[in-house]
Amino acid sequence: MSKPFFSIGVTTYNRHDLLKEAVSSILSQNFHDFEVIIGNDYQDEILTAEKLGIADPRVRFVNHPRNLREVGNMNALLGLAEGRYFTWLFDDDLYEPGFLQTAHDVLLKNNFPSVLFPSYKVFRDTTTVSSGNIAYHSVQIFDGREYLKNYFSGRAKLISTCGLFDTEALIKVVGGVAELSSSAVGLYCEYYLLVRCALLNRIAYMDAPFVIFRAHSGSWGESHVELATCLEAGEELLRRSSKVLRHPNLRKDYEQSLLGILKIHLSTLSFVSVRVMKSTDITGILAAGRSGLLVLNEGARLGELISMETLMPLRARLRKFLIFAKCMYLVCFAVFYYSWRKRKDSFESTS
Repeated sequence: MSKPFFSIGVTTYNRHDLLKEAVSSILSQNFHDFEVIIGNDYQDEILTAEKLGIADPRVRFVNHPRNLREVGNMNALLGLAEGRYFTWLFDDDLYEPGFLQTAHDVLLKNNFPSVLFPSYKVFRDTTTVSSGNIAYHSVQIFDGREYLKNYFSGRAKLISTCGLFDTEALIKVVGGVAELSSSAVGLYCEYYLLVRCALLNRIAYMDAPFVIFRAHSGSWGESHVELATCLEAGEELLRRSSKVLRHPNLRKDYEQSLLGILKIHLSTLSFVSVRVMKSTDITGILAAGRSGLLVLNEGARLGELISMETLMPLRARLRKFLIFAKCMYLVCFAVFYYSWRKRKDSFESTS
């Protein structure tokens, strides 16, 4: 029996309804040469095809005897893949119709690059997503430097874990995904994977949102409040990325790339810190002040760390970045302040 062209690893943890929708979006594709490997990390229940109402020989289930955590689950699925190209899909996300056929055609037309990244779109709830006909406008082939430049500038809108990877290159060159903190969630693993992808020879980007991410109350992006692990993962991301970016093919943009990674971490930290404040009933001006100071201090701390580790003069660039961050902090502070004043004045006028 010939091996499939695509292997799709689906990670799941106790989310039947969402998982069914994710798998359905794969099985309804008009390209059929693929396998789906579902990695169940919820030990209280054995997942089976019968339990989910799936009757398709291309789908197989792996019920892990112990909890591997997110990164372990992802790497286990990669190790079981038989397809020429591999990708992950999380159990609350979806594919648009026509994605796999389009991806296959693009890979074939461009002489099978090491990875093909699609774009994506975000839906803010778990209701049924209406799909449309997606057409891609262009396909670009990058080397590692061009790929990072386009990502950090925002010209390439991608998430690393949705890439369709040459399976052998993903294992031997990229090394799968890495755990960066003590969190059970693979915190920042997608950003470190993104950096390591720059080591690949030919990186294709398809400007078409074929992957749907659903932001909902149970998703990490909407519920994460692990501030300590966010700080831990941010430092580890910077340290490991620093080593990758010293590669001769990437070193010319070393400083710019590191600052791009720092910006990602600080942006994430700002949202997490505000969420933490809200969970402890700290709101308004006090929440803005505490969150802003935390982000500024983290930026200064990691900037010093980068300078000491690399012996490179990042201080001038970092100072400009922090001035910008301070300005943004003051703007946010003002917005919070005037919003509070408006509510206070409205209350006093009616009392």
